[in-house]
Amino acid sequence: MSEFDLIEFKFDEDDFNLQLEDDFLLAKLTNEINAVEDPIVLKEAALKLLQLAVQRQVVIRNLCNRLANLEADTIRTRYKE
Repeated sequence: MSEFDLIEFKFDEDDFNLQLEDDFLLAKLTNEINAVEDPIVLKEAALKLLQLAVQRQVVIRNLCNRLANLEADTIRTRYKE
């Protein structure tokens, strides 16, 4: 049986914390949403934010798949059967 190297990726706490620009964007969007009085405008904003969240999820999922495929290719190349 082949031996495999265990590769660990450590995350810093900062990897999961908002950065300054994220704080500003969050504050700006919060203020704009709180200022909306028309339910139709609020609904449109919610739908656009939903679309943005789903698009980001798709990008993250595809990046993870690409990284996993690259890792798998590296393992297959290194440990030929």
